[in-house]
Order: sequence, then structure tokens, then C-alpha cells
Amino acid sequence: DITDAALLDDAEAHEEKKLTGVVRGSTFLNYMKAMGGICVVCFLLLLFAAAQTSILVTITYVGKWAEQRASLQGTPSSIGLILGLGGLVVFFSLLRSICGFYFPIKASQRLHDGMLGAVLRAKIEFFDTNPLGRILNRFSADVGIVDDMLPQTLFDFLFCGFMVLGGIATTAVVLPAILLIFPPLIYYFVQVRKTFLRTSRELKRIEGVTRSPIYAMLNESLAGIATIRANNSLSFFRRKFEEVQDAQSRALWQFLASSRWLGFRMDFIMWMFLSVSSFLAVIMNEYNWMNVDPVLLGLALMMIIQLSSLFQWCVRQSAEVVNQMVSVERI
Repeated sequence: DITDAALLDDAEAHEEKKLTGVVRGSTFLNYMKAMGGICVVCFLLLLFAAAQTSILVTITYVGKWAEQRASLQGTPSSIGLILGLGGLVVFFSLLRSICGFYFPIKASQRLHDGMLGAVLRAKIEFFDTNPLGRILNRFSADVGIVDDMLPQTLFDFLFCGFMVLGGIATTAVVLPAILLIFPPLIYYFVQVRKTFLRTSRELKRIEGVTRSPIYAMLNESLAGIATIRANNSLSFFRRKFEEVQDAQSRALWQFLASSRWLGFRMDFIMWMFLSVSSFLAVIMNEYNWMNVDPVLLGLALMMIIQLSSLFQWCVRQSAEVVNQMVSVERI
């Protein structure tokens, strides 16, 4: 039938499009430009690196200071150096927190203003071919993710990422033999992260697309509530709403299940890293294969123990940054 074919073509033309594959590099570049450009991004990376370096230097010096005699510990130069290093850590930490949230929030503001300007300048055809729920989805859910969740996720990823790099670097300096197990662990990590990213990214896109019909149905139901009640169609609309809500819930719960799948494997990697590091430290000390500084060894083992939870969170947050970039892509 010609009429049915025309209606089908019209519905397909108005259907919301979902991108597939990796998040394009242009999306990240646009977000960097909204933050202020490449210079701002480089400044943030240097700031996170300086903050983590100051923490490691302070912990190392405090450990060496604790090994000194009591007469040397109380000298003005020693106390002044410790206080100076502590003040440096506080300064870099505060500056990192302020800048780490200020620039992403400014980027969100610029992206929102750009999208709002584009909608206000759009032709009438745009509003005829795009349901109100689809537009509301962009200005509510997607803008909410870029406003509230992406700055916190990006900060957590950078914070945990530099802590992980600091812990691994400290361990490699104290126990160089630990580098032998890096190739298999890195290979396994890359394969697991690639699988998780490919899956979670598409699930996030599906979840974003299946959210639009919920907003559209709420708007249609509220606008036409009198007609729905007059035609006794409450059960039909309730069943239809449950279908679109179930579709969105399925994508959301599959995304949460994939996160648990990743967490278990990241814990296994860190368990292997901690076990091998501990055995190597004992063996090297027992057979005097290498002169290991107790202060640095304690710092390295402390960092590895912290990494057991930080590494999993860092990888999940790195994947979450990519997933939340889908909202930037949609905006």
C-alpha cells in the first residue's frame, strides 16, 4: 500500500539517529576547545603531575626524616623543609581541585550556549521533524551529564591515573625486576579494556537513544490527558510507556553488569602485581641480590596496596569519560 509505505518512510526519516563505533576524535577536540584550548589541557595535566610528584617527594622525605637521630629531627632546617613540602602539597592540591572543576564547567556552559543558540536559530522544519521529547532529552539528560557527571568523572580519572602512574613508577624504581611481569599484564589489561569500551560505549548510546521516547511519551500524555481518558485508552498508554521504559532499563542494567565484569578483572591484575612485588621484595632481601631502601620499599608497597582499589576505579572512570563523551557528541 502506497500510504503505508509513505508513513513508514516518514517514520524512518524522523527516527533518532545513533552513531556507532568509537567516539570520534573531533568530539574530544571540541570539548578541549570548549575548555579553553590545548594550552589549558596541558596546564591541567602538568598541574596533576606536579601535585602527585609533590606528594611522593614529601612522603619519601618524611620517611628518611623518621630514620634520623632525635637531635637531627628537631633542627629548624629539617622542620622547615617538612612544613615547606607540606605547604607545597596543600597548594598544588587546592589549585588542582579548583582548576580541575572550573574548566570542565566552563566547557559545559559553552556547549549548552552553543546548542541553545542553534535551536533558537533553527527553522520551523526542525521542530516539525524532531519530537519535543528528543529536544528535552538533549537539554535535560545530556546537558545534566556534561554539567554534573563529566567534570567529576574527568577529575577522578586524572587524579587516580596519576596516582597509579606514581605507584607503578615508585615500584619500578625500588624493584626493577617487577618490570618483567609488565608485558603480559599490560597485554591482558589492553584486551580487557578494549572489550569493555566497545561494549559499554554502544550500551551508553543505546541507553541515550531509548531515553528520548520516555520524555516524548510523558509530554504527549500530559498534553492529551483529556483525549486519553475520553477514549478509555489509559491501559494502552500505560502498556506503551512500560515498553519504552523497559527498553531503557535493559540498556542501563547491561551497562552496570559490564562494569562489574571489568572490576573483577582489574582486581585480578592488581592482585598479581601485589603478589609478585611482595615475593620479589622478600627474595631480594633474603639473598642480598639488591640493596633495597626500606623507606622506598615501604612507600612502594603502600602505593601498591592503594592501587588495588584505585586501579579498578581509574580504568572504570577512563571508560566512563569515553561513555559520557557520548553526551558531548549528542550535544
